[in-house]
Amino acid sequence: MRAVLAAALFGLAAQAQAVTEIQWWHAMTGANNDRVNALAKRFSDSQSDYKVTAVYKGSYPETMAGAIAAYRAGNAPALLQVFEIGTGTMMAAKGAIKPVYEVMAEAGEPFDPKVYVPAVAGYYTNAKGQMLS
Repeated sequence: MRAVLAAALFGLAAQAQAVTEIQWWHAMTGANNDRVNALAKRFSDSQSDYKVTAVYKGSYPETMAGAIAAYRAGNAPALLQVFEIGTGTMMAAKGAIKPVYEVMAEAGEPFDPKVYVPAVAGYYTNAKGQMLS
C-alpha cells in the first residue's frame, strides 16, 4: 500500500512539475487589464502544459524599461506587450525578440501577414517581407 501511495504521489509531483509558466508582461489597466487576465486564464484553463501569468508592469515606458533591464539580466519575460515605438526599438535590438514569423513557422501554424492592414503590417515587417511583431 505504501508503494502505491508513493507512486501516486510521485506521479502527482511529476504532473505538477510538467506545467511551464509563461510570464506575459503588459501595460494594460482597467477593463483592458481585466481582458488580458481573462485571456491568460482562458488559455491556461484550456490545457495542462502551460500557465500564462499576466503581469502588469506599469505604463508603456515603464514596461519597456523593465523588459530591457530583464533582457540584459538574462531574465526577460516570454511575452511582452509594448507600444508601437517600443516595438520598433525591440525589433531593432538583435536577439531581443523572436520574430512572429519564426514563432508561427516553428509551431506549424499558418501565418499570412497580408491579412493585416497594410500600413500596420508594413511597420512590423522587415525588408525581406518577414513580419517581426
